[in-house]
Amino acid sequence: MEDNLDSFLKQQLEFITQKYIAEQMDDVIKKIQQIAKNFAIATKDKKSPFRNVLSVAVSPTSSIEVIKNFIKSQIGRSGASPIWSTKNGNELFAIALIQDIDSLQNDTEQIIKQVRKNINKDNPLNSYTDNPDKQKEMKKRIHLKLVQLYLGYLAREHTALVGEAKFK
Repeated sequence: MEDNLDSFLKQQLEFITQKYIAEQMDDVIKKIQQIAKNFAIATKDKKSPFRNVLSVAVSPTSSIEVIKNFIKSQIGRSGASPIWSTKNGNELFAIALIQDIDSLQNDTEQIIKQVRKNINKDNPLNSYTDNPDKQKEMKKRIHLKLVQLYLGYLAREHTALVGEAKFK
């Protein structure tokens, strides 16, 4: 019986968390649009290199550091898309992308604040949201989910920009 209750609470927390992730996505998409514009990624390569990094991101063994390591490796890889080494001033696209990934931690914090704020004090979910170990796990899970969404929407943004350029 205890396991069923635990499972139910985790599902309930996941549902609430997804709601606040969805609400945060407009801000995340603005970051994507800004980096795509700053580095003019559609003019650097017509083929999107983001599907490969997205595959790494959604792998069951993935983590934020694994994703960032993959992105960094693309800068020096022979045959890699020129997007990765595109510069805006002195900044490389790949490094700016990693900074955006790191900055999603701020969005993660906002989501967690909203989740905690909207759970009643007497709700058993507080046993998860108030537990430091479970809170750390929750932060990692939400941050990874945001990165996965970010990379998916970045791939879409690139495709859209390449398509728009055909009509100009």
